[in-house]
Formats: sequence, C-alpha cells, structure tokens
Amino acid sequence: MQIKTNICYNMELLCFLNIMTADKYYVNFHKAMFDKFYPKITGKTKRNIQAMIKGQGYTMLSPALTLLISSLSNFSGRSLTEMLNNRNEIESSMSKTPYTFSHEDYDFYFSHFRNAVIPLIEELEAAGIHDFWLTDRLPKIRHKCDEMDAFLHQFNVEKLINRYKNIDNSDFTVYLCSFAKPHGIKLCGNNIISDSSYTNETILSNVTHEVFHPAFNFETVKQHLNVLAEKSWVKEAYKNQNPNSGYYTIDGFIEEHIVEALGIYVLVNLGINIDPIEYFKIHDEGSHVISPHFYRFLCANEKESSQPFEEYFIQFVETFTE
Repeated sequence: MQIKTNICYNMELLCFLNIMTADKYYVNFHKAMFDKFYPKITGKTKRNIQAMIKGQGYTMLSPALTLLISSLSNFSGRSLTEMLNNRNEIESSMSKTPYTFSHEDYDFYFSHFRNAVIPLIEELEAAGIHDFWLTDRLPKIRHKCDEMDAFLHQFNVEKLINRYKNIDNSDFTVYLCSFAKPHGIKLCGNNIISDSSYTNETILSNVTHEVFHPAFNFETVKQHLNVLAEKSWVKEAYKNQNPNSGYYTIDGFIEEHIVEALGIYVLVNLGINIDPIEYFKIHDEGSHVISPHFYRFLCANEKESSQPFEEYFIQFVETFTE
C-alpha cells in the first residue's frame, strides 16, 4: 500500500457547502469565500438548506455527503448532481461498505438532495465557483500535493497501521481540498479528505486518525461500549461536546476517542514531536476523556497483529473497569 495525495473538485465542492450553511463556526474559517458566494444564493435555497440542517440536528453537511459519493466508482470524473440524483446506485454501493444507513436515512438525504443540495450546487456553479477554484485554488493544491507526497515518503506508516487494522493493499489516497478546514473526513475505502492549508504533520495526523474509522464492529463490542457509556464522566463529556464535532451517538463518540488515541500513538511511534496527554486535554475542547486511558493501554499492551481489534478493545475495557 502506498499513501498518496490527489485532487477532486467534487469533494472540494461538497466541503464548500459547510460554509454556505452560514454557521459562524465555518464562516470564521472561510470568511472571504462566504462573503463572495453567499449573497449569490437564492433565498429559497438558503431556506431549504436551513430546513435540512434542522432536520438532521446539526450544520455539518460535508462528511455524510462525501461519504455517500465516495462509495461510487469514478466519483472524481462524474457529474456531482447526477450522482446525487442516483439513489439506487448509492444504496447499492454503500451496502458493500462498513457504513450503515437506514431506509429512513436515505429518504431524508435524497429528499434534501433534491430540494436543497443540488439547487445550492447549481447556484454556486452559476456564480463561478468552478472557475474560481481552477484559477485561485488548484495551483496551490497541486503544489501542496507535491510537498506532501515527498513528506509522506519518509515514513513507514503502513506497518504501524496494519498492526491495529487490516487494510487491503490498494493505495491510500488523501484528497487535498481547500475548503475542508477545520475537518479531516473519512471516505469509503482507503480514502480521506484533508485541507491543503494544514501543515504536513497535521495532514499526516489526519491519515493516522481517519484510517482507523471504523475501529471495530459495533455489534461485536456493544456490551463493552455500554460499560463505558454508563460512566458519569463519559456521559458528561458527551453532553458538553461542541455540536460541530459531529459525534451524534454515544457509541460513535466513544469510537472517536479510541481512534484518536490510535492515531496519536502511531504519530508518536513515527517520531512526530507531540505530547499525547497535553494534546488530549485541548483537542475538541478536551472532550476526548477516554483517549488518554486508551493511549496508556496501547503503550503498556502491544497488540499482536493477528489479534482482532474487537478482542483488544474488550481487553482494554475489562482491564480499565476492574
């Protein structure tokens, strides 16, 4: 497996939709782009986007949209609106991934694709977003790709990752986008999105983090997830998390803590200068309360590559809660 960077306008545009929610969380990162394009969006489309946000309960649009589209073949070379209109193909493709969407989930998304997302994309295209990206952003992203490919070549990331997660031998692709900030996003397969403005070390941390999603089969470890979910300090952290962090079930919240610890553990072993415990104190406003405990477990209990990660996680929970 080789880790490489790539460019995808479709993913870039889906990331841009976060800015068009008018949420200050995203506008503060991309104020000039908001000022340039938001006034060109019709009132009807703005209202429909707000209806979608209200329906899902949070403003973050790009992770679910990019995940669904990334399940399709040749998603970089096809019309984005055509793909968003193709429910049968998306459902069929997603059924071959570890990610589960219910019939009701698809009903929700495809209703809002039709009423909000596709009109917003069409209005952005009419306002010149593609030409702007080609002239202003693409040259900078290409330069960052060259820089990042040379940086990644220094590390044997795959060996460490394979100890904790069996991944196939296909290339691992980092799609660099200029509107992804402040997120790193896991896509289907060995693919993620990171932001071209990040430092090389931050993009590497996106790789070592996102590659572990999903960390385990949720049904296999459900009993032990419940054990952690009942801890008062876990409940409190879950309750007080920033809604833009995107962890909307407590199972997903806990899995994020495990993945965060794994990613940082790999970074440390690659020689990246980071203080794990201090990092956990401030990352996502200090909500990763399980991560430092699992990080210490990783350091004290090296996992055999042949051991299923579910078994290793159960061992952690049982040791930690004795």
